[in-house]
Amino acid sequence: MKYFGSIIIGFSLCMVGQTILPWWWIFAPLTFLISFIVNYHSAWRAFFAGVLIVFITWMVAYLIKDFANDSIMSGKMARLFNFKNSYALFFIVAAAMGIIGGLTSTAAYFTRNNK
Repeated sequence: MKYFGSIIIGFSLCMVGQTILPWWWIFAPLTFLISFIVNYHSAWRAFFAGVLIVFITWMVAYLIKDFANDSIMSGKMARLFNFKNSYALFFIVAAAMGIIGGLTSTAAYFTRNNK
């Protein structure tokens, strides 16, 4: 239960932080702190928790901003990168950011469990 609870808390904190602070600052320290406090059973669990926290946050933030401007900007960006639709671009960018969040969370796991 603490696994899914930490994902929900992490998502909530990232969404709140994303509205107040710049996007490049908020998800790395939050996933590090959450993984450091929760103390997952394995590095893989820490990695996937960080991936899910950041991936879900970025997808929701992109969709909120995309619906607000009727997909005009995302459609232009998708055509610029030769994608058929903008949601494929959203998925790729959110997956890349999710991997960074997973690596940050894994670093916190190894920092806490340094034996």
